[in-house]
Amino acid sequence: MFKLDSRLEITTVSKCVIDCSYCPQQVFQEAYHGCRTLSLENFKKALLSVPKNVTIHFSGFSEPFLNPECIDMIEYAHSTGYKIVIFSTLVGLKSENVKRLQICNPEEFVLHLPDNKDNAKIPITETYKDTLVTALKLLRVSYFSVMNDLFISNERAGLCLNIPKRRVHGWFYCTKLVSPQFVMLPNCDVVLCCMDFGLKHRLGNLLEQSFMDIVNSKEYKRVRDGRFKTRVGIICRKCMWAVPLYRWYGRRVLVLFKILPST
Repeated sequence: MFKLDSRLEITTVSKCVIDCSYCPQQVFQEAYHGCRTLSLENFKKALLSVPKNVTIHFSGFSEPFLNPECIDMIEYAHSTGYKIVIFSTLVGLKSENVKRLQICNPEEFVLHLPDNKDNAKIPITETYKDTLVTALKLLRVSYFSVMNDLFISNERAGLCLNIPKRRVHGWFYCTKLVSPQFVMLPNCDVVLCCMDFGLKHRLGNLLEQSFMDIVNSKEYKRVRDGRFKTRVGIICRKCMWAVPLYRWYGRRVLVLFKILPST
């Protein structure tokens, strides 16, 4: 079975109006050609084969609450035994639904706040303020982040604007290739991870295949094997999550692969 950090990230809508200045939203929208919003019905069908030790993240490539059925999806996932994690700006969440969210007791709730340069297009309306105050009163917020220039913790595999390009050579480690951290799109297609805004690595569809079918898919295997094959074309070699093995494990990994003796 999977490690504890295995997850399925849910992209509830195909267009994120928050449109952060550094986010490769345009890349995602050009690559995606499916329904605009994830329906509650399809969400329920998609979860049928997902193991209960896979955490359901409401995050993905867009603000989750832009889908008016997102709160219903969270309640359904919670009621069927999944752990819930939420990353949100609160845009789209109604203040009267915060209590419903509190009852679901998210394992982690990360709150993204607006900055003073409008990097994130979060409208500071009375409705937003009301929801924010209610959320701060009722929810256990795990982490706050201001969505300013310093918020860019990664380059989304080289897709963010105005960032230096990288190329990871040799063997590398990535936790996303050890424990699946897939992203499901509104049409229930599944892609590699939250760095794959260009949807280069499509692994399957949870309306047509089981979660284990996707874990065992040829494409996911090809990407995993690509850690040790430098000529395999995968986005990972452009990503900060790909850490050269000699830095991650040092001598231990060389022993593991019997390149060095254990003594």
